[in-house]
Amino acid sequence: MQRFFLPAAAVAAALLALPATAAVISFEDLGLGANTNRENLTPGFTSGGATFANTWTDWGTFTGWNGFAQSTRINTTTPGWTNQFSSYSGSGAGGSATYAVGYDDGYSPAVDMTITFPSDVTVNGLHVNNTTYTALTIRDGDAAFGVLPFDAGDWYKLILQGFDASNGSLGAIDFYLADYRSLIPAERYIISAWTYIDLSSLGPTVRQLKMTLDSSDVGAFGINTPTYVAVDNVTYTVPEPGAAGLLLAGLGGLWAYVRRRGGAAESSPDA
Repeated sequence: MQRFFLPAAAVAAALLALPATAAVISFEDLGLGANTNRENLTPGFTSGGATFANTWTDWGTFTGWNGFAQSTRINTTTPGWTNQFSSYSGSGAGGSATYAVGYDDGYSPAVDMTITFPSDVTVNGLHVNNTTYTALTIRDGDAAFGVLPFDAGDWYKLILQGFDASNGSLGAIDFYLADYRSLIPAERYIISAWTYIDLSSLGPTVRQLKMTLDSSDVGAFGINTPTYVAVDNVTYTVPEPGAAGLLLAGLGGLWAYVRRRGGAAESSPDA
């Protein structure tokens, strides 16, 4: 008798070769008016097939939010908290109108700053930028809150973590939105234009992308740097519906055929 063995490498290669559909979340489907924003969106909103988490709370005398807001704000010059929804380039990526603003309030669970995809996907990447509020605070400080400008050695970064459907970690990628660690002043920078981050290394089973923000400038009450980031053009791919099933069915048929023919491609003698 002969036994047929389908090499695992061949199966893996076939799965990776499955046709996939690409999606780009540009936020233009949100129908947001010019130079405005929406942050009262609990528990979140959907764009491009993915869900962006949001928590909005009315405390009576003031309101607060965490997670993701929608924006078409264009103000690149006004400092301070009242300008928390503007990207530092005054538009979305590529000059588009609409983008998302993420805010990590430092108190709510980090899961609130989360993108949930409709199935297991490969997150190819996304574009990010600073908000005007954050960038000007890093550059000039914020006297109203006693925050000083960044100095040598300071940094501000975005941490992007991938998780599968069982909430298992798929890894993390750090991206510096401002970096003053260099000893050479000319090499210190604040991100001021939309910049692409490649996230494909997180693999093809990403169900959630969770974001947090961190800074070297920390005081008695937590991070002094305003913890905001602008996000646009989230790109992901998902296998076409039924493609995996068809592939497995085809492999099963091949297996049955080879067994009927007594084995073919690779065999070993029966002991």
